[in-house]
Parts: sequence; structure tokens; C-alpha cells
Amino acid sequence: MSDQQKNKRKVKDIFAPHELKSGVFFETPEIPQREEENEKESEEGLILEREEKLIAAFQTETILQDRDREEEVELRKLKESKEPIEPTGPTGPRETIIIKPPRRKDKKHLKPFLFLAIPVALAVLYYLGFVVLPRADIEIISRKIEVPFSKNIVVDSNISSIDINKAVIPGNLFVFNATETQEFKSTGLGKDETKAKGVITIYNNYSTSPQILVATTRFETPDHKIFRLDSRVVVPGATTENGKLVPSTIDVKVTADKPGPDYNIGPCQLPDCKFTIPGFQGMPEFNGFYGISKNPMTGGSAGSVPMVSAEDIKKAEDTILEKIMHSINQDVENKVPEELIILPGAKSGIKISKIESDAEIGDYIDKFTVSVEAEIKALAFNKDHIINFIETILSEDKDENYDFCQEPQIKYSDLEADFEKGSLKMTINVNQTLCHQIDLEAVKNAIIGKREEELDEIFRNNPGIEEVKIKFWPFWIKKVPSSLEKINVIVDAAVD
Repeated sequence: MSDQQKNKRKVKDIFAPHELKSGVFFETPEIPQREEENEKESEEGLILEREEKLIAAFQTETILQDRDREEEVELRKLKESKEPIEPTGPTGPRETIIIKPPRRKDKKHLKPFLFLAIPVALAVLYYLGFVVLPRADIEIISRKIEVPFSKNIVVDSNISSIDINKAVIPGNLFVFNATETQEFKSTGLGKDETKAKGVITIYNNYSTSPQILVATTRFETPDHKIFRLDSRVVVPGATTENGKLVPSTIDVKVTADKPGPDYNIGPCQLPDCKFTIPGFQGMPEFNGFYGISKNPMTGGSAGSVPMVSAEDIKKAEDTILEKIMHSINQDVENKVPEELIILPGAKSGIKISKIESDAEIGDYIDKFTVSVEAEIKALAFNKDHIINFIETILSEDKDENYDFCQEPQIKYSDLEADFEKGSLKMTINVNQTLCHQIDLEAVKNAIIGKREEELDEIFRNNPGIEEVKIKFWPFWIKKVPSSLEKINVIVDAAVD
């Protein structure tokens, strides 16, 4: 038999028709005689039993096909090894497979419970859906009126309570002091120029009379470099010996006429070098008065060094003032209680009590510091005092069916602050909102258990109600629950 033919075998090819119909192939345990009521099984049970037998037969066929495949593989191996082959397969002995069909479970005992569970489940669902879950959310917008109000009032830091008759409310006067010091860098550039200095010995080889030379008198080198006397000097007169004039001398300090290293010259001595006095040019004294230097002139230099400029000073002052203003404003935010208000017009300008710097414009320094002391005064008041003042005055003419509601938006104008007296005059303007009173308990009792179409007339007849929004939950609910706890009434967004 080929593989294709074996695979096509069906249950009817293996078992005889009478075996399939009667199930004689299966070895089943002997069933004891049942009682009369068990013998009358329903047609549904018999069909189920036959289906189970057919399934068992198909399972048996699958087992036989798997065994045939294993035998063919074994035969193929024996042919290849040329060993004698014992007949196997359908002609050989085959072990009888006994399959016991499962016994049908008796479901009769469950039927009474099913008949009882269905009404219980329906009752639970009804209880949840129509008793536990239902809820009504009623959002009411009350009827409102706007009352304009305008009044001139005074905030006085010297009183502690509201004076309705004088239109005065208590206030607070705050004084904020601050000190700031900051270092700044010089950005200007100056020339670091110094003049050479030294000592000249002046000779009087002209007369026995002394000669006065004033400060800044010029002395000139052979290459025309000028040095000037630092101070007034009297050159002593010369002496005579054996009829000859003997020169007198005096040492004096001189400074180069111009700065720079070019005036750092070496010693200037006779006979090659001497200092002449240009002021005596063309006079007999020119050759009689001169000077020499035994040591070099030193100290002359030129360069750029940091210098404090006018812009540096201005920028430093602006920066330090901005810093101290920020410091004071931080004090206002952190030290003034949250319930108090400080209006922009109720704050004084910054008062500078001291500003100083350790440098001046033109100073040759790399860094300098600026210090400042400042003061600001502010008048503050409690907004609740303003609201109490407004409500007290409006209460005299207010309809008794209306109450104050919604915090008013107050506009302040015409501010006049007197920080010496600690008072603030201003005008307040406001539209005060009044809301009609609504008895929430009465509303709940009026709508309890009412259907949706009945609510419109109830709310329409309430004089304090402007508009109503009704929401039922779950969606299938069409009337207000019969429990007050399941009715949620909201008036002007304030949850009851």
C-alpha cells in the first residue's frame, strides 16, 4: 500500500458499518442495569454519546496511521541492510486498542439553580441601576443685580479701625532702608608718563655777587634737552685769589621739562658737556653761569595704565542704584504681609542718603568701589477693609432678598500720598454684585423624585433662579432620585 493510499484511509475503511453504528469496536465496561428513570435518557444525550464515540474512532485512526508510518520506516531500513523481513502491518498481529468513552455528566441538578440565579441577577442590576447609581447634578445660576459705587476715602496709618462716617480706613506705613557696596573695574586708559630727575651743580664764574635763580629756571644740555629747577635758589658769588676769579658752586634739584625715557641721560661734565641757562642767552652772564651733573638723570618713562573715567563713575552709580532698588523691592515682597496692598502711587521714590566712591575721575587705578545708602517709604492697606466699607454703606439700601456675592473688582484713582503724615487719599470705583438668595434645602425638597419634565415649572416659579442646568446619571435615569444625598445642587459654581 502506498503512502498516498494510506493517508486517504477513513474511519469507514477501517471499521465495518455495523461496528461504527453499534460501537462494537470499543471495549466498554459492563454497565449495570439502570433504574427505570435512567433508562429514559433524552435524545440529546444519545446524540452526544455517539459524537464522543466518533471522536474516539478518529483518534484511533490517527494512532494507527502513525504506527503504519513507523513500520514503513523500519522496513526501509531493513531493505537497505538486506536483512530478512518479518511481515508486519495489517496482516501481522496488532494490539487491540481499547478506548473508553467519557461518561456524560449529568447536568440536571444545575437547572434549578439557573432558574433561581437569573431573577436574582436581574434584581441586583435593577437595584444598582435605579437605586444605588442614580444621581442628579443641578447647577443653578442665581439672579443678580449690579450696584455702582464710588467714594473718596483716606488710608491712615495712625488709626486701627474703620471710620465709616469719615470714610477712613486703617493703613500701614513701611520704611525700607538698604545699603549696597560694589567693586567696579576702571575702563579708561591714561598715560603713565614720568619725568626724569637729577642733581645739577651750578657754577658762578661770572661775578663775586650772588645770583638769584627762580624756580623752573631752564638748564639746557648740548643736545637741547631742557631741565628745570625744582625751587628757587641763590647762587653764591665767586671769590678772587691772586687777582683771579675762583667760581663758586651749589647743588640743586632739577626735573626734565618733558616726560619719557629720552631724558634719562648720563653725567654731563666739563670739558665735553655742560648745562647752559637759555635765559642768559646774548648776555655776559650766559658764559659765566653753567652747570654740570656728576650722576645720570633717571626716572623718565611713558606708557598706558588703567584710569577711572567719567563714564566709569556714572555707570557704577547707575548699577549700584538699580541693585539697591531691587534689594528694597525684595524687602517689600518678603516683609509686607500678603493681605496688604501697596499701590504703585503709594510708594515714594528712592531717597539716596549717601553715595561715595574711593576714586575720582582721572585716578590711575585698576579697580574702585562705590557705596550707597537709600530709603523708600510705602503706604499699605488691607483690601478687606475696603470691601467692608463698601458693603456697610450699600447695606442701608440693599434689597433683603439679595446678598453680596463675588469679590468686587475695585479701581483706584487720584492717589495722593503724604509719607510724613502716613496717609493716602484716593478714589475707589466699583460695581458691587448682589445675588438673589436661594434656599438649597427647599430646592432639594421641591425636586426630589420629580421627573425631568416637571422640573422646568418648579425652577421657573422660583424668583431667585436665572438659569438651570440638569444632569442625570446614568443616562437612562429620567427623574430626580428619591434620596436627598443623591441630589447635588450647585449655585453660581459654589458646591453645596
